[in-house]
Amino acid sequence: MSRIAPSWVLTLGLLTAIGPLCTDFYLPALPEITDQLRASGTQTQLSLTAALIGLGLGQLFFGPLSDRIGRKKPLALSLLLFIFSSAMCAMTQDIHLLIGWRFLQGFAGAGGSVLSRSIARDRYQGAMLTQFFALLMTVNGIAPVLSPVLGGYIITAFDWRTLFWCMAGIGVLLLLLSLAVLHETLPAKSAVTGQQTRNTPLLKNRRFLRYCLIQAFMMAGLFSYIGSSSFVIQSEYGMSAMQFSLLFGLNGIGLIIAALTFSKLSHRVAAEVLLRRGLLLAVACAGITLLLAWLHLAIPALVGLFFTVSFMSGISTVSGSEAMSAVSSEQSGTASALMGTLMFVCGGIAAPLAGLGGETMLKMSLAMAISYAIALFFSLCKVR
Repeated sequence: MSRIAPSWVLTLGLLTAIGPLCTDFYLPALPEITDQLRASGTQTQLSLTAALIGLGLGQLFFGPLSDRIGRKKPLALSLLLFIFSSAMCAMTQDIHLLIGWRFLQGFAGAGGSVLSRSIARDRYQGAMLTQFFALLMTVNGIAPVLSPVLGGYIITAFDWRTLFWCMAGIGVLLLLLSLAVLHETLPAKSAVTGQQTRNTPLLKNRRFLRYCLIQAFMMAGLFSYIGSSSFVIQSEYGMSAMQFSLLFGLNGIGLIIAALTFSKLSHRVAAEVLLRRGLLLAVACAGITLLLAWLHLAIPALVGLFFTVSFMSGISTVSGSEAMSAVSSEQSGTASALMGTLMFVCGGIAAPLAGLGGETMLKMSLAMAISYAIALFFSLCKVR
């Protein structure tokens, strides 16, 4: 197996970060967007949901396409669409139009997410793939750390529309970096036999589907937090946008630590054992957060919330690599697309449900605990 140059790791990690960029970067601005566009909190959250659903459905387009014609051309197309949709989000004057452009932005950003996993699977397998995924997550961890902090600073000094202009600029930089650094990784024979790849019954691969369901409910719990935390921490806890951004950014540091920890453990502990124990810890943390929120213990509840999100970030490196290891390289684009679609659609549905009737720490932590418990259930189910 060939070694990936640091420039590749950096580029693929930044491409993977398009998802967090679409979601985390503008979170501090959600209350301001609600006021300026005269929308309800639920409508504003639907702009997050639209982006998440776009991130999921877009992978169904870019993933199979990359299995037929290669990885690089679909990647360039996705980044061009991302630049365009980000600019349109910045110029919109209506919440309904913003929701529509956010869907397109998520759809376009899906290319970076799905193709990063496909390129990794083209070259790695097993524990090495888990380690590489962890390395990508480490680079990707910069996005949750910097995105809300920079977003909070920008809306403090400028209008919220500046956030979307910044996204468009980042898209331009990623496009130039991808064209300069990456080359085609899909074997020539795979591109030629695209028809055969399309007929491979991925939906009958029980091992792959099991890991997809685990990832989907993990994402549902994570985006219950992402969709509601801005309102909960700023409204219920009385923190400023910048304070929320700094607190949210701590999760990115936890993501990096957890990803590296689970990567090291993957060489010593069987993936199944690691996955189940990690999910047990995550469910326990979510349950403790729920209890503390019910008892109105604000700061301890935030600490429990931090550990919950960090655990889930680390576990995702294990379940994600196991899912991709369950398929062949010729299927990696389509498999990555299916996994990503389930993840973001479930996340997109969970985000507004966690805030029905008004966002509170109790409702948010309840949604997280239920989602993670379902993921744990699927991890305990055995498949042949």
